[in-house]
Amino acid sequence: MRIMKGDVVFQRDGSPALVKNVDVESGKVLLDYELGNIQKASEKGVKNSLEERQRSAYNLTLRDVESADKKEEIQNLYDVIDNLKTSRRSDPKLIRYLENELMHRMHRENYTPPNYEVDLENLPQY
Repeated sequence: MRIMKGDVVFQRDGSPALVKNVDVESGKVLLDYELGNIQKASEKGVKNSLEERQRSAYNLTLRDVESADKKEEIQNLYDVIDNLKTSRRSDPKLIRYLENELMHRMHRENYTPPNYEVDLENLPQY
């Protein structure tokens, strides 16, 4: 896994830090230990290893599906993911991150959209 600017990482003692910059040539990583910055970067889930444009698309998608009704929000997110899967220009990595967020929200709210389907052919094989 590549460490990228904006990732949340954990140090040996378990304390979090935000990656501010990565210098590939020297192998140095500049970290931000400010808790407020870490919380802001991870407020809509941990988005480690997403490139800047993917991170923006992720945040924009979650902002677009927001609703006061959490069940409606889950349904909206499911519908967006379903539409992205049928689009030829969709980013598979972005879809995976959105699906993970959907699973988290479904578990947290104990709610599954009525039209929810699982694609059995594309499940990971262990």
